[in-house]
Amino acid sequence: MIETIIEKTTPLSLTSHGVQVKLLGVPEILVDDQPVPLRGETARRVLCHLLLASPRAIPNQRLIESVWGGEEPDSAMEQIRKIVSKLRRDLPGGRDLITTELGGYRITLAPEQLDLTVWTNAIQDVHQLIEAGDHHAAFEKLSLALDLWRGPALDGLDGQPFANEAVALHEERLNALETWCRLAMNELPISTVIAKIRREISQHPLQERLWDTLMRLLADNGRPLEALNEYSNLRKVLAQSLGVSPSPRLQDTYRRLELMANGETARPNLRQTTERTAAPPHTPKIPVWIKELLRGQEPNPAYVSDKYWNIVHRNQAMARWFPWLQGPDANLMTWALTNPSARRVLGDWEDHAAVYLGMIDRALRQNPDDAALRSLSATLSEADSLPTTVRDQPVDVATREGHHYTLNLPHITPEPVNVVSHILTPHGHGELRVVLLTSPQEPAA
Repeated sequence: MIETIIEKTTPLSLTSHGVQVKLLGVPEILVDDQPVPLRGETARRVLCHLLLASPRAIPNQRLIESVWGGEEPDSAMEQIRKIVSKLRRDLPGGRDLITTELGGYRITLAPEQLDLTVWTNAIQDVHQLIEAGDHHAAFEKLSLALDLWRGPALDGLDGQPFANEAVALHEERLNALETWCRLAMNELPISTVIAKIRREISQHPLQERLWDTLMRLLADNGRPLEALNEYSNLRKVLAQSLGVSPSPRLQDTYRRLELMANGETARPNLRQTTERTAAPPHTPKIPVWIKELLRGQEPNPAYVSDKYWNIVHRNQAMARWFPWLQGPDANLMTWALTNPSARRVLGDWEDHAAVYLGMIDRALRQNPDDAALRSLSATLSEADSLPTTVRDQPVDVATREGHHYTLNLPHITPEPVNVVSHILTPHGHGELRVVLLTSPQEPAA
């Protein structure tokens, strides 16, 4: 069944004829590979709003508010009508491409016409290939997917929702790049992989995850002193640019590198480490029927975690809503309790953090001898990002019937989203947790 799923993965290319739209860089629209000029900032903003919402329709009032940021002119609606009319004239099949809905507009593209959709589908395919153990095919597909990027996503578009969408897409790309590095270790000379990460750092010097990846690559290649030097470089960059120190994760990497440089710990085997990271041997197999269940939840997010809250499978909606939780190392608890993005996304973050600590406490009471659980609990409880009031007062969630909370996802919608998470344990698969997100008015399917 896994082979059947992989055979159905989408081709990784934009169509070579008709309409092509590119958002992974400066927004472009092409017809038969020839650019269609988008004259004026307003036209670009209208088109990109419609594209980001596709295939959903955008009500006129929301479109106006988003394009002009609440300072729209009296002629706003007339300007939008003229822009849509011109796009319909300039694009083949324009009237079918951009349709008028009740009180709004919708743009409908085939998956291969929009680079953002090609990218999203490719990342899903890569996860499936890794789960199936086909790391070579995953590397090839991910390499092509990364080539879709021509620069920062939505480059040149300021304001909301573009800024938040660009940040989310940047996080997706970082996750993909980390996965690429792990896979590339078995496909390319290590010097080529290191050179690519150095180029990325030169473009994004404040991205700690890139530095962490570089340091681990150098250490795995028997160059711990160089890795320690890179940590010193990072510390200077952060101090000069932001006035902060490296994160606890980087500090932990530094301590391990010091031990390695002093000969107090063995150098890890590069290829064994790669295999372990790209597809952990204890990652549980996901039955096909569970994958189909997650697909059936679209457009609602859904995911599968193991008993340590490592996310081992997700649907496309989950990938779009939570780009921070992708990649083979994605862990719900680590993200929610230590990642700064969680404080922006999770409404009433301290209440949310207390619930998550309560879930860990409950799991420990049920499995007091589980060393991995004890380690996770100790690491998170000692995290500097956790206020004492949260650390000391976890909430017992044993009797909860669904976890009700609010999400702030401006890259999806400008309004806060009220959701209920339903945690299901599949019969015969007690090591898995299936989590479905629904609205308060909507039961889980």
